[in-house]
Amino acid sequence: TPPPAGPGGVHHAATMLASPGAPGMPPAPQGPAAPQAPAAPAYGYPQPPGGLPTVGPGYMAVLRYRAHDGSEQQIIRRSAPGTPHPEWQVLHELMALNVPREQVLELHTELESCDGPGGYCSRMVRDNWPQATVSHTAAYGRDHATRQQGVRHLIEHQGELHQVADGPARPAPNRVPLPHPGQVQQAPPVGPDVIARELAESFGPQGVFRFEQRAVSRQGVPDVVAQTLVWAGVPVDCGPFFWGQAQPGRPVPTLAELAAERRVQAAPDAGSYLVMGSDFGKQLCVQYGTAHIVAVPLEAGPGGSSVPPQFVNTSLPQFVRSLALLGKMWRWRYGLTPEQAGRWTVDFQEQLMALDTAALSSPENWWSVLVEQMWDGLF
Repeated sequence: TPPPAGPGGVHHAATMLASPGAPGMPPAPQGPAAPQAPAAPAYGYPQPPGGLPTVGPGYMAVLRYRAHDGSEQQIIRRSAPGTPHPEWQVLHELMALNVPREQVLELHTELESCDGPGGYCSRMVRDNWPQATVSHTAAYGRDHATRQQGVRHLIEHQGELHQVADGPARPAPNRVPLPHPGQVQQAPPVGPDVIARELAESFGPQGVFRFEQRAVSRQGVPDVVAQTLVWAGVPVDCGPFFWGQAQPGRPVPTLAELAAERRVQAAPDAGSYLVMGSDFGKQLCVQYGTAHIVAVPLEAGPGGSSVPPQFVNTSLPQFVRSLALLGKMWRWRYGLTPEQAGRWTVDFQEQLMALDTAALSSPENWWSVLVEQMWDGLF
């Protein structure tokens, strides 16, 4: 019989002191040297007024698998600014090690795998490791209130571990509220040529897909959508957030056409959405009638019903510019300290609101859920 993975297996690993440099942890990514911030209070203590913007600690994922030699091994990954969710980090590591999916035995995460934009980790886990035993410490809900409840539980759990281990306290998370929409100076609208330049600067000329005129010449496509797709285009890969509908030579599809192609049952209103791309869990579409960008599942809801769309952006130009902003800024988030990542998140949410105030107008909007995860330190 192979030797055990270690005392307590994955559950023991997931309750170890989860900090960079803990046994079995990969070295922390080397970012630019950070100025020393003043010592912050331990978890559970009130944040002093005017504290620095600070992102949360994120969470750890521990995966146990059977190696080629029959032994049980584990991979431990944790959240860090500018990196994908830990479950995705683990998936990439398994692929690099050529571990067959059926060899995965168990996954434990400190925070339940998410079911929302930025990862759809629960879907990824189901798709890739259907036979694995999956468990978590803190539940992570499907709306803002229950997600935040889960994050508070996670932080209490991590705080207890720090006290037991007598380790240094982490800086307390300190989310900066959104500015009032009236205080945000709106970015002036720009033409498709300027948007094209913004996209190329963020993703490189090869990283943008432009549609042919005939691909967008279908009934009901608003002029602004057709012009944006032809002259500016969409990013091919803005992972882990968005992947463009980039298939040369084919007309831009409706949600109904894409569902038929993939042999899934579409909702009755699927013909009223034009697909721009995917966030891995939903299709990001132009909604006929409003020309808003919304996120909609490819499959119909229970009993073949329509699923209410999730608001993303007011228009396609604003969506594409918002992705260009994210693509440009995302690489700067990598390797930052919690305080530096807090400052980054303040800058990002303000610049996003300048492009489209409505993007963050409700906590359940697509962009709002991403910004919430940034503040919680999940990526």
